[in-house]
Amino acid sequence: MFGIFKKKTPLRELLEGFYDIHSHLLWGVDDGCRDAEHTLAIDAELAELGFKGAYLTPHIIYGLYGNNTEEGLRKRFQEMPDGMKLEVRLAAEYNLDERFMEHVEAADNLLTMGGNHLLVEFGLGTTRVDAHLGDLFEAALRGKNIIIAHPERYAFLAEERNYHELEKLTSKGYKLQLNLLSLAGLHGDKAKRVAEEMLLSGKYTFVGSDVHSRVYTQVLREGTISPKVVEPLRELMENNKQLFGPTSKV
Repeated sequence: MFGIFKKKTPLRELLEGFYDIHSHLLWGVDDGCRDAEHTLAIDAELAELGFKGAYLTPHIIYGLYGNNTEEGLRKRFQEMPDGMKLEVRLAAEYNLDERFMEHVEAADNLLTMGGNHLLVEFGLGTTRVDAHLGDLFEAALRGKNIIIAHPERYAFLAEERNYHELEKLTSKGYKLQLNLLSLAGLHGDKAKRVAEEMLLSGKYTFVGSDVHSRVYTQVLREGTISPKVVEPLRELMENNKQLFGPTSKV
């Protein structure tokens, strides 16, 4: 009867040796770090928390952030400031927009993780996934292992608990990436509840911080999570390491 009073687990206790697969540390290219100094500051804070490495996954969204290109992001990555403490690698977070297939068709140019894992995102307001299933299928046919970023934040789950829509993705073998800070409530109570439900039912494969700013590092430092999700979360953190093999370097 006293289970509701069980002590919360500090999130920072789980971060030692963490390899992140979703971050916005590449400076000056999206809504993440605004400049090199900001990148260095967050990098130092993440290292202090125990992070070992991170994929930098800037948004590629048609019509936003100067229409980021793979070439432009690679150039900026080569300009990363000296003094970074984390092992950083470049990938991207591809929006499933009208230009997504243009990127896929230039397959050799894609910014992937672990050689062939492609991180994709829906719009947060997405209520149905059908319009994007064809593009995802084509990307998979071309040898890409699809990772869906933070599904707990999309309207079809956070608002509707429509797991039938999610099944349209997981039935194709697409993997799901949990936003770590969803569990600490950063993205709201609805996303937190869905994240916990999905984690406990084994729906996720990977986990990322999605860090954009020092607000995120503050939550990583001070936030707490339910003890019931600790062990399944550790499993996802172990899975992340698969994407940091020697073939994954850009």
